[in-house]
Amino acid sequence: MKPARAGLWLGLSVGLLLGLLVLGLRVGSFAIDFELMRRVLHHYDPTEPAQLVLVELRLPRLLLAVLAGAGLAVSGYLMQTMVSNALADPYLLGTASGGGLGAVLCFALLPTLTWAGVYLPPVAALLGALGTTLVVLALGMDRGQLRPAPLLLSGVAVGSLATALGGLLTFLSDTPDKLRTVTFWAMGSFERAGWNLLPYPAVALVATLVVFAFLQKDVAILLLGEERAAALGVPVVRLRWLLVVTASALTGCVVALCGPIGFVGLMIPHVTRWLLGATGRWNLLVCALLGGGFLLGCDLLARLLYPPAGVPVGIVTALFGVPFFVYLLRKQGS
Repeated sequence: MKPARAGLWLGLSVGLLLGLLVLGLRVGSFAIDFELMRRVLHHYDPTEPAQLVLVELRLPRLLLAVLAGAGLAVSGYLMQTMVSNALADPYLLGTASGGGLGAVLCFALLPTLTWAGVYLPPVAALLGALGTTLVVLALGMDRGQLRPAPLLLSGVAVGSLATALGGLLTFLSDTPDKLRTVTFWAMGSFERAGWNLLPYPAVALVATLVVFAFLQKDVAILLLGEERAAALGVPVVRLRWLLVVTASALTGCVVALCGPIGFVGLMIPHVTRWLLGATGRWNLLVCALLGGGFLLGCDLLARLLYPPAGVPVGIVTALFGVPFFVYLLRKQGS
């Protein structure tokens, strides 16, 4: 990959993300032009209605969409690298379903969602995502080797079980408020966005990008296969454990705050590799930017389709993701 080409796509990704952010700040039931936006963002005025709309409602929602899209895209990229399978993503491997089960346990069973100043759903989602991923990996092993077909089938089965258990907990919830919370969360949206929740996915995403900035050569070599990577000196077992934990943490944080939003982790890594090649130096960063921009655009489209609240963003991502998944299946089969 030539540096000029990588820089071009990196710049275009940043430009796309910033453009969608500005557009997202303007779109909504409360009309805001560029001059009003500039004045509100530069001068704090608590009596200005646009201040509440922009700073307290729209901006946290947009930033959460960016962080969620980036987290899911990076998680999918790491999972596809870990199992050397183009169809892997946080949902097909059951990671998101396990994270969802952990979050539902918090919503449905705990009397309070905060303990010692820590918001508990992301923690529970992380544990659920990690546990589910480990079970799927164990079921997908054959004589110490990961097998693509058993791995994906195990992911579908374990993910379906986790989803069913989450549905059972929702059904048995004896508090209408909790039931509404779980039902709304399960639709997949950014309505719960707030400044107090943004640090969870932000810290997980930044930590992942920093760690794998130093390990990008080992990750690229792992794409050559487990045996060849081990022969070249890559600590395969340790690297795969790191990939599992990191992908589970990212997915768990996103699912706990936004609910199930599928196909981002499947599509965006493929788009990134088509643009930059399989072993590009800037792949992970561009993948994060494209994922954030894609989910931001989907949220904008969801609000335009059904204003002012918008349809669940998971529906919009599925409209793009299902045809893409069918294309990948046909490509793999051929």
